[in-house]
Amino acid sequence: MSGEKTGAEVFIKDKELAWIPARLLDMTADKATVSVPSYGDELDIEMGGRGASKWADATVNLKDYAEFGKQLPLQNNKILDDMVDLPYLHEAAILFNVKARLKDALPYTRTGDIVIAVNPYTWLTHLYAEDQQLLYANRLVWEKHDQDPRKLVPPHVYEVSALCYRGLAVDGRNQSILVSGESGAGKTETVKIAMNHMASLQRGPVKATGEAYSSPVVKRIVDSNPILEAFGNAKTRRNDNSSRFGKYINLQFARQAPQPGEVDICNLAGSKCNVYLLEKTRIVGHDEVEGAYHIFYQILNSPDDIKAGLNPCLKGSKCEDYKYVGKLNFVRKIDGMSDAENFEHLTNSLGLVGVSGESYQTMFSAIVSVLILGNMSFQDKGGDDEKSEVKSTDVCKQASDLLGIPMEVLELSFTERTMKTRNEEYKVPLKHPIAKEGCDSFAKEIYARSFLWLVREINSATSAEENYEGGGQSDFGIIGLLDIFGFESFPVNGFEQLCINYCNEKLQQKFTKDIFQSVQEEYKYEGIDLDDIKFDDNSDVLDLIEGRGGLLAMLNEECVRPSGNDGAFVSKAVSGNKKSKCLLADMRMGPLEFGIHHYAGKVMYNAGGFVGRNTDSLPVDLKKCALASTNDILANHLENDAMTKTESKAAAAPPPASGKGAPRRGKSNLVSDTVWTKFKTQLNSLMAGLALTSSRYIRCLKPNKFKKALKMQHLTTIEQLRCAGVVAAVTISRSAFPNKLDHVGCLERFRMMREAGAKEIEDPVEALNDLLDPVLKGREEDGKKAYVPGKTKVYFRAGALEFLENERAKHLGKWAIHFQKVTRAYLVRKLLGGLRMKSKAPNALRIQQWFRCLVARKECKKRQKKKKMAGKKKKKQVKAAIKLQAVARGFIVRPQFQKKLKEKREKERLKHEVKDLEDKVREAEMRRMKEVEEAREAAEKEIEAYKAMVQEEKKADKEKSKKAAQQQTLIDESGKIIEYLRKENMKLRNQNDSMRKDFKSLKENNARLMEANASASASFTALNDHAKQLNATNAKLIKNVEAYKAQLEKLKEDLKTRQSYYLAEAEARLAYQKTMAQIVGTIQDKCRDAQLTEDVVIMALECEAEAKSERAALDVGGKKAAAPAPAAAAKKKAPPPPDSSSDDDDSDDDSD
Repeated sequence: MSGEKTGAEVFIKDKELAWIPARLLDMTADKATVSVPSYGDELDIEMGGRGASKWADATVNLKDYAEFGKQLPLQNNKILDDMVDLPYLHEAAILFNVKARLKDALPYTRTGDIVIAVNPYTWLTHLYAEDQQLLYANRLVWEKHDQDPRKLVPPHVYEVSALCYRGLAVDGRNQSILVSGESGAGKTETVKIAMNHMASLQRGPVKATGEAYSSPVVKRIVDSNPILEAFGNAKTRRNDNSSRFGKYINLQFARQAPQPGEVDICNLAGSKCNVYLLEKTRIVGHDEVEGAYHIFYQILNSPDDIKAGLNPCLKGSKCEDYKYVGKLNFVRKIDGMSDAENFEHLTNSLGLVGVSGESYQTMFSAIVSVLILGNMSFQDKGGDDEKSEVKSTDVCKQASDLLGIPMEVLELSFTERTMKTRNEEYKVPLKHPIAKEGCDSFAKEIYARSFLWLVREINSATSAEENYEGGGQSDFGIIGLLDIFGFESFPVNGFEQLCINYCNEKLQQKFTKDIFQSVQEEYKYEGIDLDDIKFDDNSDVLDLIEGRGGLLAMLNEECVRPSGNDGAFVSKAVSGNKKSKCLLADMRMGPLEFGIHHYAGKVMYNAGGFVGRNTDSLPVDLKKCALASTNDILANHLENDAMTKTESKAAAAPPPASGKGAPRRGKSNLVSDTVWTKFKTQLNSLMAGLALTSSRYIRCLKPNKFKKALKMQHLTTIEQLRCAGVVAAVTISRSAFPNKLDHVGCLERFRMMREAGAKEIEDPVEALNDLLDPVLKGREEDGKKAYVPGKTKVYFRAGALEFLENERAKHLGKWAIHFQKVTRAYLVRKLLGGLRMKSKAPNALRIQQWFRCLVARKECKKRQKKKKMAGKKKKKQVKAAIKLQAVARGFIVRPQFQKKLKEKREKERLKHEVKDLEDKVREAEMRRMKEVEEAREAAEKEIEAYKAMVQEEKKADKEKSKKAAQQQTLIDESGKIIEYLRKENMKLRNQNDSMRKDFKSLKENNARLMEANASASASFTALNDHAKQLNATNAKLIKNVEAYKAQLEKLKEDLKTRQSYYLAEAEARLAYQKTMAQIVGTIQDKCRDAQLTEDVVIMALECEAEAKSERAALDVGGKKAAAPAPAAAAKKKAPPPPDSSSDDDDSDDDSD
């Protein structure tokens, strides 16, 4: 077959990179030639080969693309939020669409009802802000839309949480979110984001507040997460913090009273957590590159005082001291925290869920005992290899003390086994390897029971039944969050991987049914016959595992047989399921190897230890030993499989009494439930619960192994897409019609294939039939068209769209040839015309010269005339412009000049006013200074007069010493007055200084005003304000002067009051003298004692002399009162004599 040149952009397979983009150059029936871009790093590969360093041709065998109808899968020319809308939807298209979105910091992509969440390895704050929470809440919960509301918002975890909340609130149906992915894909963080958003929805339709919303219930759940991580997470080959158990969190919602016409609001009331399949083998051993459970390292790497608080035997111990943990070859850091920091955080979290005090000590005694049991060793007893005894008795003693079990009882339970027959019971000694196996089983059981005990404590602290404020309610709405281990395939896969992959097969079965249902709804809406939908589910794999003759039944059977072993199990499984296409068995495999073709790919298993791990039952002796322990977890919870304390109490309740009946048969140790049976029961219970809910799916992807932000590796991502079931979902949705286009897009893309002159058809379906029928006629099979038009889209069967693209490329090639023909004809005609003109060139040149000269001369005259007219016109325009400029400038400048003139006049006026004010102030100050000086001089003169008068009186009355004393009293009184006047004078001086300061301030303000007037010609308003301030200062000064005058008047009134007081006192003394004279006269007349009469007369004479001196002082005071007012003011300001203070004190005493 001849080659077909297309140039289409396609994808090709690559062993190391899974899929890479290419450009199709040529294609035959079996081979295709493509151009492949080269990149330095696979993280930089993009669709279309953008950014490639170079291109190289390569040949591709189309037999490797049988699933695409021997066609290379085409690239999409755009990146979409919902990959269901991609025209070419296949594995490569999914990979590159997700990769392109991750590069643009968009880690979420939608595929129908599935949200793909890629771990970006960086926190994208803008995606989780409050406005984003409210956007999804309003669009998907509170608002009503005629179309699918998901089309209004980009893909996000918030989309899933909002739709679940609406399904619960509006439809009243319980919801579930199934989060899956491998270790490090971000499952736990995704669950946290979804929980926080669902908690924020209970606020109802609110506006953004700028503050992050926090729910106490979610906080309790998140705070309890470090507990489960410490006891259930460990380092694996792929992840340093891998969950080695599955958990299903039931968020419990209480419905509020419904409001008419509004969406019901459901309040988050509490939560419950169920756990599945804890990896117990990791308790007693692990690979060198992996680790034990975090709790062991957290205990052993804590400070010695903390370890001693847990148990004294831990003080000074290291990881390498315990065989279950082993030597630590690297520095452990989980979430950026050391083991000691994580243990401190764990202790705080345990306190929040009520594990403290005695319960705290009980739990850690059990955990530490697991470490101790790992160091126990056994040996042959007395040289008899059929018997055993404890070799490390000191270790046994430590374990005995920790568990509260007598050492003898503990040792016998390890080295002997009780056997029962119909009539008797006897002890059988054990070999030392079997004794060690029993010791390990005991350690695993203690750890597993402690883990379940912790789960019950957490549920007790978070469940709505025990903590919701409403109380008494039991019919809570449920939104379940399943954080389950993803599909696992390692170099060596054991019993745990088989259980995990079995669980994923069950979930994939439900996922397949849900996807098929959504595809049915789409096809039904588009009007497409549902008979065209055919797909393969994974029921054959589940039949192989859990069928009547499947792996589960055969392994349980082998566990029951006394001589059952792993090799016999593999042999029976392979021989009994030969017809199963899913079982992989080959002669080249070892006796313990077999494989299963899971939905995600082929996985090879090594059955070593399957029987022992599946049995995992504790011998009767060890059970009795545990029940005798003083540790509450072992004594009371050894067989408690419940997840909540409520279930524990119900299981522990005694059965109701009944009448006589047949005795129940005791449960044999040989037929006890195996690990797989228990897990299957748990899994069936989980699937039954999920079947009662509306499920939504979040598939988490780990984009690269190097934890680089916003980068993706191809091969690991493709494997995860397959394991997550995304590729299977695409296969189901496109099982009948792998490709689809909307009507308008299809008509626009392939319109060049229409025949020339064809009529335009308005109906899109008829137009499509008219366009596609002739082209795809040859691809019909069994009477079925290669395409089916729906109401809004066209669906193409396998290979049909690729065939259309090739035909389109052919038509484009035909049109290209037509365009080339027309272009070449034009170029040839142009060349021939030039040759013809070349032969006539000499004559043509003369004609051209003459004609060009004529045209040039005419053009020259025209330009000269035009130039002359332009010059005249320019002169007129210049004159007119000058005139206009003069008028305009005058018009502009005149108001400015008038304004400046007005400001200058105002400035001059203010200067004159300020000058007048200064003159007035100066004159007032001069007058005041003059009055003060005159008052001072008058006061000094008056004081001198007082002094002269006193001296004269002293000279006149020298003979009378008592009269001199009275005069001295008068002088003292005068000194007081003088002192008072001096103080008043000082006050006036201070006031004068204050006025001078105000005047100085006035001068400074005036100077600033003058400077402002000189510099700010355009600031009249500021000048006016300053003038107002000056006026206010002047008014203040005038007000102060008035106050001083008022104080002076007050001083005058005070002086008059004192003079009146002194006059009244003098008059009283005169009345007293008159009375005294009467008394003396009476005594002289009637008293017979001459001495007494003489004494009374002397006293009377002294009183009379005193009265005369006071009268003289009053006469002088009257003269002072008649003096003018300035003189009185001067008296107040007069300085006191140097020795007046002591005189004042003496005069006060005398007056008293």
